[in-house]
Amino acid sequence: MGTGPYGWGVRVRDITALLAALACCETGLAQVTLTEGSDISVDVSSDGRIIMDLLGGIWVLPLRGGNAEPIDAGLLPVERPRWSPDAAAIVFEARSEQRSGIYLYDFASNDVRALGESRYSDRQPDWHPDGQRIVFASQRHDTGLDLWELDVATGLPWRMTSLPGDESEPAWSADGRNLVYVSNREDRWSLVLRRFGQPDRVLITSEERLSAPSWRPDGSLVTFARETADGATINMLILSEPLLERTLIDDTGLFLAPVAWLDRQQMLYAANGRIRTRQFNSWVSRTVPFRATVGRPVAHAPKSRPVRELPVIDEPDGTLVVRAARLFDGTGGGYREGLDILIEGGRIVAIEPQEDRTGSVVVDMGDLTVLPGFIDGYASLPSTAGERLGPALLACGVTTLIADHGEADALSRRWSGTEVPGPRILEARPAADAADPAAWLVTVAGDMNSGMEQRDRVEQWQQQGVPVLAETWQVALGSGASLLLGAAALPGSSGGHQYRDMKLAAGSNEPITIVSGLADAQTPGLDALLSSRQAGLLGGEFAPVRRFAQPPRLNSGKTTVVLGSKPNGLPPGLGLHAEFRALAAAGLTPEQALRAAGVNAASALGVGLQLGRIAVGSLADLVIVDGDPLADIDDALNVVGVVRNGRFFSTIGLIDRIGEPASVELFDKPRKKSGWRRAPL
Repeated sequence: MGTGPYGWGVRVRDITALLAALACCETGLAQVTLTEGSDISVDVSSDGRIIMDLLGGIWVLPLRGGNAEPIDAGLLPVERPRWSPDAAAIVFEARSEQRSGIYLYDFASNDVRALGESRYSDRQPDWHPDGQRIVFASQRHDTGLDLWELDVATGLPWRMTSLPGDESEPAWSADGRNLVYVSNREDRWSLVLRRFGQPDRVLITSEERLSAPSWRPDGSLVTFARETADGATINMLILSEPLLERTLIDDTGLFLAPVAWLDRQQMLYAANGRIRTRQFNSWVSRTVPFRATVGRPVAHAPKSRPVRELPVIDEPDGTLVVRAARLFDGTGGGYREGLDILIEGGRIVAIEPQEDRTGSVVVDMGDLTVLPGFIDGYASLPSTAGERLGPALLACGVTTLIADHGEADALSRRWSGTEVPGPRILEARPAADAADPAAWLVTVAGDMNSGMEQRDRVEQWQQQGVPVLAETWQVALGSGASLLLGAAALPGSSGGHQYRDMKLAAGSNEPITIVSGLADAQTPGLDALLSSRQAGLLGGEFAPVRRFAQPPRLNSGKTTVVLGSKPNGLPPGLGLHAEFRALAAAGLTPEQALRAAGVNAASALGVGLQLGRIAVGSLADLVIVDGDPLADIDDALNVVGVVRNGRFFSTIGLIDRIGEPASVELFDKPRKKSGWRRAPL
């Protein structure tokens, strides 16, 4: 059995037999045969076997196609498997919540082991032809992605490049004397050649993205992907004098992965959910059919989910009126102007045209903007968090936060008052620790099989109104979880096309609800965020990791997004605003980003009429900002005040409640090693 995502000595199980047994037993499971997949990549071995990534796992099939046999590497999700020169092993990339790593699977021993160190994000491995070394891309220093090489036997790495920008997607020639890689600097892409004993040579440069280089076995040319506004093509660069670039493959729906060469004539690639093969001197390609048999839960009849009522704790007496130039009610349609929001007992009781409110407490915010309070659908809240963190989080506009924290209820009660106010904390629990429905969110982890084992329990939680969040889409597929962690974890989510593996994961053609987790070190505007007043309130040193080779893209029409910051590794508050920026960079409009932290999050939690909107009957959680966040999501950070539990708090007043910077710590005791840590203000 495996020892975790970075463990050693994971033994292979007979998944095919297990799935067959599960399909025959009375567990509500059935078998499904997949014949297409999303964003698959392929490689071909020296003895003529094909390997591909599908459903986040690794599958082997004959050269002419047929039944695909799974390899259980114990690590999900995985991508870009690559054969060793002697076909005795494969190397591949596997992603954890915050990092990606490189692993080696040995066919003789049926073992998998990590290559490199788990504290770094390593990706895009490729073998040296001697079979002793692995080349890969990694950000181990502050210069972007660099190329590294690693000795397989000893695990000893050494650095190959140290240049501005990114160097990635390395590929060795068949004789091991020449290396080609992709350079990205200042939004320009280059294909770079490093010949043995010679300086690097830029072969071509483009404003269009170049990726996935691969050598023809005779070394005469390099194939690569070129992305244009009209789609992607596989081009070849003939290494003549002068260099000649020609289009080689122009299939629609190309997947951006290196071409796999069986010999100097026959090549394989992936497009439109299928494996394709063709001869170099032919314009006609054919499909290599595959059949991958998997198990899935039998669909149950949809049932209405009970509504869970959020408690109102220590609500104030009297009527509070909040007035501003404009408000966004959270449901769409732009701003509404000239309105008063009337609040009693912690809830909104009326939204009326502005007028004289003699006898009521009126908070007139002038030419500012009122928004629904921000909801972080899945956040990191360390056990060391002290109660004085509450005002700092409110100063970020966070009024509701879902986190795995042992004192969630106590903190939430403490933060509902006036002395040390803070956001509402709703408790999340891993499935193993969630014996009852007291948690507001349950998380499940593992692979598809472990998801199947939890299927009945997941359904019970959902029938009780508790949403279930899957940490990988494989466990979501098995368990029937309602939410998926990590917008970049779902193959094909960026393009929006659902091949059969995605439809199986979704259970239907309905949009998949994902918890974002998109921000990383390359998110636009992150430096300004980490230099903001709110970052100063939280204290500490924040060093987001580079989690993605390229920023993910989202198709908002195909995917429902809930904002969740835990995967990005930043503390709550800052993590939420980092996700705002990442969602905008991924293609969402500011209004869609605000909905991800509003009505989408509330709906996913089963409290859609209570949070995430400014409406009669909703809880009075409001954020007042200076600016126009529907035009620029960065303006959501300009928090002037908040209403939490029916009480108004100015940002200046919240800072006063935190205390003097020299004497107040937001965390009870120091944290160990990496990650964000507490520090004096």
